[in-house]
Amino acid sequence: MLSPVTLTIAALVLAAADWGYGLAGDSFVPAGPLDEIAHLMTTLLILWALGPRICKRFMVPALIASVAIDADHIPGQLGATWLTAGTPRPYTHSLLTIVVVLVIAALWRARRDVVLGVAIGLALHFFRDLAEGDAGVSLLWPVSYHSFQYPHGVYVAIMVVVVMIDAARCAGVDRSIERRLSRQAARLRSGQLANTPEEA
Repeated sequence: MLSPVTLTIAALVLAAADWGYGLAGDSFVPAGPLDEIAHLMTTLLILWALGPRICKRFMVPALIASVAIDADHIPGQLGATWLTAGTPRPYTHSLLTIVVVLVIAALWRARRDVVLGVAIGLALHFFRDLAEGDAGVSLLWPVSYHSFQYPHGVYVAIMVVVVMIDAARCAGVDRSIERRLSRQAARLRSGQLANTPEEA
C-alpha cells in the first residue's frame, strides 16, 4: 500500500539496488539479485504512480512477471545458446512475448486482468533492461536482431519523476483520509448532541 513510509523504503531500495548493480557488472551474484530487486521496485513505483485502480487490478501479476521473465536466462547460464544466438538477451525479451500475452488476454476473458498484469510487468521489465546500457534488448526479434537501448540517466530521471508523482499521490491520500475522518467526527458529534437530553 502506498504511504510516505512505503514510498521512502521502495525508492531507497531501488536506488541502492540500481547503484549496486552498476558496480557489480556482469556477475551472476550479486548483480543478478540486485537487478531483480531493481526490476521489482521499478514496477512497484510505476504502478503506484498509475493509481489505485491499476494497482488493484494488475499489481500482483505485474510484480511477478517483472521478475519471472528473467528465468529465460537460466539456459544461457548453463551454457545453452538456443535462446540467445544472435541477441544480447533471450528471444523472449522481445515485443513478441508481450503480443502473445495480449492475445491470450483477449481470448481468456475469465483471467483477463491477470494476463494483462503479466503484460504490464513484462513491459516494465523491458523498460529497465533498455537502460542497462551494456547489452540492450532485441525488441523486434525475430524481425530484427538489432539491440535497442537508451541512456541509464534517462531511466533515473524518469524514475525520479515517478517518485514525485507517488509523493503527490501520498499527499492526496493523506488529505482524503483527513477529510473522511473529519466528516466522521462531525457526524459523531452531531449524533451525540442529538442524543443529549434537553435540560428542563
